Amino acid sequence: MEIFTPHARALRQALAGLLALLAIICCFATPAHALDARMQWVEVEVALAPNKKAMVQYKIRWQVQRGTMGGFYFQGEQGRIDWHRPGCGAVVEGQRRFELELKDLGNRWDVLLARGERFGPGEITFVLTYFTDVAATGNLARTTSPEQDKLVVFNWAPVQWDAPLAHETVLVRWPIQVEQPKLSLQEVTKLGFRTEKFVNQRYKLDYLGRTGTAVSAPVEPQHAERQLVVRAHKEHLRAREKFLLTYYVPAQVFAETVLPQRVPPRENVKPDGGSGLVLPAMPRVDGLRPERDARRRPLVLFALLGGLAAAGFLIVLVKHRTLLQAAEKLGEVRWDRDDWIVPSIELKSFRHNGKVAKLNAIEAGYLCDVPLKTLVGLMILEMERFQVVEVLGRDPLQLRILGPLPAGFTHYHQRLLDAVGPDGQFAASTPADLVRAITGGIQEKAWDCDLEATRKQYQKEFSRQFRQAAPAAEAFWEGTEIPAEPRDGLSVDRRRSNYYAFYHRYLHQPEVRPARQGRVEQLGQALADPDGLIQHSYSYFLSGGFEAGAEYAASACHSACHSACHSACHSACHSACHSACHSACHSACVSGGAH
Repeated sequence: MEIFTPHARALRQALAGLLALLAIICCFATPAHALDARMQWVEVEVALAPNKKAMVQYKIRWQVQRGTMGGFYFQGEQGRIDWHRPGCGAVVEGQRRFELELKDLGNRWDVLLARGERFGPGEITFVLTYFTDVAATGNLARTTSPEQDKLVVFNWAPVQWDAPLAHETVLVRWPIQVEQPKLSLQEVTKLGFRTEKFVNQRYKLDYLGRTGTAVSAPVEPQHAERQLVVRAHKEHLRAREKFLLTYYVPAQVFAETVLPQRVPPRENVKPDGGSGLVLPAMPRVDGLRPERDARRRPLVLFALLGGLAAAGFLIVLVKHRTLLQAAEKLGEVRWDRDDWIVPSIELKSFRHNGKVAKLNAIEAGYLCDVPLKTLVGLMILEMERFQVVEVLGRDPLQLRILGPLPAGFTHYHQRLLDAVGPDGQFAASTPADLVRAITGGIQEKAWDCDLEATRKQYQKEFSRQFRQAAPAAEAFWEGTEIPAEPRDGLSVDRRRSNYYAFYHRYLHQPEVRPARQGRVEQLGQALADPDGLIQHSYSYFLSGGFEAGAEYAASACHSACHSACHSACHSACHSACHSACHSACHSACVSGGAH
């Protein structure tokens, strides 16, 4: 054990400062343009096992135009990464040239050419292969369709990149046996495969039958069964663009539970063919450990459990033998992808044509293109009318909270109140928090509804309420009609009429502005808006203009929540969708950063 005196500590600090100074000098001594490396494309393959584990492989092509490249950063995978190091490397011109060193930096991985090697100029393709538990992260979960069919939803996205890509391709291999190397849309539909409409709109899709159960090997196994592989492709991706996928298959594709078992000792696992090569360390694929107190149980029960474990072991061993064989050969990975014909027919969505969602007044306005600033102004003005808040200033927007909300107000009003700090000003994250809350509320209520039919229905309701209640609504917003007992509030129907009549005039008669409409806009516009969100409504969210990071993944949540919220796994939905769709969202973490 070392004991440091104050003088020793001072000496260490001085040495550390000297080293930092030398590092800064080295940085300035190196030309800023020494390295110019650009990403070309990314191809990803995910092989799903029946026990809900996954083998994932990334192929990342870099073009080093100037200088030499030693590596890049990889981050955004929310699940635990168990690297399959023989399946990791870098190749040039189709031949493996470099081994990789993978350094865990806590919140990201530093992917480096081993032994300090560097490459450039030219094209180099990095290959990363690992195992992860997609069920543990909520990306693979059970759900129920509106027809009460039991399904498994795979809601996932590869990591985001800090640079634009010429193309990105994602293949998902399912434990579904097929007969032919290529399948039509009708054939995969008969297998029970479904996807969200936005997937068909964004990507080119193809359906393949590939042998083996792991990510694609250089040479496909000849005597293994074929499994369904769904390939999605998109060209010209923006920097930080998410490649969101939401697929559904019948629940019986995946096991309800995984039997307790252990992976056989690695020194005894050898590929077929008598080569004698020992496979590298493999992650656990069982998911459960044998109970430690089994010896204390009666002998009959112990024998029964042992028999079940042995049977489970044999099933998993046979099922995953081709996965192990392919994993051993990943050092010879082939990079070229095949050509395909894109299906022109969209797969079925679980949304019901014509079904209208039941929304509250704030959600209805946001869905019908009333911008966030107007909604915020209306909510503040309404709370002022009911003596809940007092507006102290608009530059910046500052409120004094006078009391709690009366009954009947929405939780969005409460969320707005909660964002007011001790100084009366709103947190900078308030617009983004409101967008997440309101879009989340719409998605939970409209998971199986027709959004366009819902929008049209509420626009008609705005018009009807305007014809019936416009004078009373304008009197309320202008302040000429104030409730006799403000703390008692108004009926829910009356408050809804106030909002709907205002929406109609805002959307269809902007030239006829009530006296208070200007103040509504001023209040909303005064809200601090670092992300530029207050000018937009729900259509901006659906188009991917705002990626809601740690709580929602833009329009993907529209699909991810759509059945989970109303399934038997309601709590699973809140962990899988409302907590970020986990690795589908990847939060704000992005990979890249060549160095």
